Amino acid sequence: MAREPLRPGIVAVLAAGLTVALAPAPRQDDAAGMQAYAPVTDARLREPHPGDWLMYRRTYDGWGYSPLDQITAENVADLVPTWVFRTGIRDGALQAAPIVTGNTMFVTTAEQVIALEADSGVLLWRYERSLPSDLRRPHPTNRGVALYDDKVYVGTLDAHVVALRATTGEVVWERAWTTTA
Repeated sequence: MAREPLRPGIVAVLAAGLTVALAPAPRQDDAAGMQAYAPVTDARLREPHPGDWLMYRRTYDGWGYSPLDQITAENVADLVPTWVFRTGIRDGALQAAPIVTGNTMFVTTAEQVIALEADSGVLLWRYERSLPSDLRRPHPTNRGVALYDDKVYVGTLDAHVVALRATTGEVVWERAWTTTA
């Protein structure tokens, strides 16, 4: 029986899972035993914890590298997959870097924001955007999310900005992009 090849988006999430699994951030549990979500602040964006990847290229200066040192030239060949998550999309690919804060990883597809436990790949929540059937989109892509305070912000293919509660995926507010003449 032939195995289905991994799609680029799955490989990106898998690679992020490998990295995070080898170097998890310190765990802070809340009263229910779940890892607490630490709101993203200006200070955290300026100086992210070594295990966090809070924005594209990780830091404002676009450094693009992790200061973690568990993966080295000597042990990289020993890496093995720790988990795989399938987004359910068949067309398109994941084109945005996963965003990680603590043990929460956010990935996007053209119509979804997905929150996962970074160390296990367990689905925490999924936001799915219903798009108009007559929407014309030359390339179904989403370039990722932004985190601030206790919210996840995403731009949608139908020209909206949606703010989601980071811990549940609940829509907090939504605004349509409009032009004024």
